[in-house]
Amino acid sequence: MKKIVAKKSLGQNFLNNQKILDRIIEVGNINQSDNILEIGPGTGNLTEKLLNTKANIIAVEKDQRLKPILIDRFNQYSNFKLIIGDIKTYYQVFLKENNTDFKIIANIPYYLSSFLFRLFFENNPKPQIVVLMIQKELAERISDKTKQNNKLKMFLNLFFDVKYVATVTKGNFYPVPKVDSAIVSLKYNQKVYSIEFIHKFEKIINAGFRQPRKMLISNLKSYYKKDIIYQDILKQLNISLKARPEELDFQTWIKLIDLI
Repeated sequence: MKKIVAKKSLGQNFLNNQKILDRIIEVGNINQSDNILEIGPGTGNLTEKLLNTKANIIAVEKDQRLKPILIDRFNQYSNFKLIIGDIKTYYQVFLKENNTDFKIIANIPYYLSSFLFRLFFENNPKPQIVVLMIQKELAERISDKTKQNNKLKMFLNLFFDVKYVATVTKGNFYPVPKVDSAIVSLKYNQKVYSIEFIHKFEKIINAGFRQPRKMLISNLKSYYKKDIIYQDILKQLNISLKARPEELDFQTWIKLIDLI
């Protein structure tokens, strides 16, 4: 196979540890009836593992240089479909064309992480499970319930059960990145919310975390509604009037939003 020089502009770091690739497949709990969207297959190391599960695989690759490599490597697989394009624009197309449950399995560029998470929780239908290789620090931020809260974790927890699966040290990639990575899984929790609640949730969370280091009550007064008696609501929930938004866990935030 032709040696590909990774593009820094695309955040390319190719994973080549077979045991870690197998772990990703295991976490995805993949069977032959599954429909899998793989984002950024690269040279196809994870793709090959996915195809061998007999599941239907749609791989979306932005780098045109990888097209002949992927086609040559996998043209014998009837369960393989390659899309050369940008996931930022293709995801909406995929959702419109896909009529069944699906899973997302991918080793993604670090810079795409937050954007992709927004795609997952803002659009319908939701993936049944997402298994991603992302930057270790971000994986901890969105999964560790002992760490302080943040806006991204709030939005993810509304629809997904987030789990930190395993740390993957930087030496398992080519080229070697500057930081370690981690495997995370996002399992769709099947919760249904009214459109009114979703809109309210978005407005209050965006307001509450507008300035994360400021007191929550100040953010809500400044960026949500001024005429609500927040002191009484916070006292009812035993929340300190000096509390910062990052200090509230997810369930406390939900209770707060219900009362506002």
